[in-house]
Amino acid sequence: MAKEKNKFQNASSLNPGKDFQKIDVEGDIFKQIFKYSTIPTLVHDITMNIINANDSLIEELGYSKDELLNKSVFDLHPEDEIKHSHVVLDKMKHEERMFVETCFKRKDGSVFIAEATPCKYLVGDKPIIHVFIQNITSRKKAEQKLKNYRKALEEEVNKVKLQSKEIKLRNQELKEFAFIVAHDLKAPATNLSTLTSMIDTDAFTDQQNRELFDNLKKSINQLHKTVFTLNDVINFKATLNNRSESLKFENIFNGIKKSIAEQIKTSNATLRTDFSKCPIIVYPHLHLKSVMHNLLVNAIKYRDPNKALIIEVKTTKLNGRVCLKVKDNGLGFDASKYRKKMFGLFKRLHTHVEGKGIGMYIVKTIIDTHGGEIVVKSKPYEGALFKVYLNEK
Repeated sequence: MAKEKNKFQNASSLNPGKDFQKIDVEGDIFKQIFKYSTIPTLVHDITMNIINANDSLIEELGYSKDELLNKSVFDLHPEDEIKHSHVVLDKMKHEERMFVETCFKRKDGSVFIAEATPCKYLVGDKPIIHVFIQNITSRKKAEQKLKNYRKALEEEVNKVKLQSKEIKLRNQELKEFAFIVAHDLKAPATNLSTLTSMIDTDAFTDQQNRELFDNLKKSINQLHKTVFTLNDVINFKATLNNRSESLKFENIFNGIKKSIAEQIKTSNATLRTDFSKCPIIVYPHLHLKSVMHNLLVNAIKYRDPNKALIIEVKTTKLNGRVCLKVKDNGLGFDASKYRKKMFGLFKRLHTHVEGKGIGMYIVKTIIDTHGGEIVVKSKPYEGALFKVYLNEK
């Protein structure tokens, strides 16, 4: 470090005046500082006639010094700025110091925007004005460009807000329509189902008529199931804005285990849990319960009859995301082929067991609402692993 310092000092001592403007010590030091200042500066009297100008201003304006000394400050402004100059001059009579944004015209006719700082002095009994003139054209262009970008961005944001409002309105209309349709179909569907159950099929003497009635009854029962399932989905979607709270996975799991105790017993399932790595999550109670319930019921429902069912439920935390893992050794499926289909409404991969086809749809809807993600790994007869990231990154 000392060597580097000495090296710098030695280099400086070789050329002590580098980057410095030389001043004649025998002359007027302050006049020389005025002349060589990098800030364009002029001096004018109270009637705006120019008395002096430094080299930087001469270079900026393109006039010679003699030309400038024969001009008024008004001559350096574009025509549309002269009125403003008179206003500034009038204000200077009442204010000690000012910062003025104005325009100056060069000898070649080009115009630049400047920030002028006039200062008033009294030399003997003669008032003079000393003005610093800083070219701010580049800055003003950048500010205008930024202003234009900001305006364009605001316009785009307003468009998005308007589109969002329209989409929200359309969604609300669709929700209301779906609710009305599903709700209004409940009574007719129930009536049809009741009426068909009251008809004695033994009264049919014709086999063909009996078969037609059986098909009609199946269709009505399917309609009844679909209408009531749609109502379940609509009622569920009304919960998507439910309040979050601190929940223990173990408590939710134990509650679900009690509610499906008969299914667990019938399937002779072995449940293995480990919530130690992430025991708690802040989440809507109904949503967490629904996700865990549907995954567990699916694992039981689609078990392999040739194997003793084992279900593993674990939680972990990765980069702030809570992951619920549910693994089973059941029938499995081709995840690469059916990954999208399995989350669709009324979609079922196995039809040999009773089901509505809405469980995984509800799970996916919940996870999407919370900005999460579902990763599925499965092959036929090799079980399935669901990694459910419950919240966003």
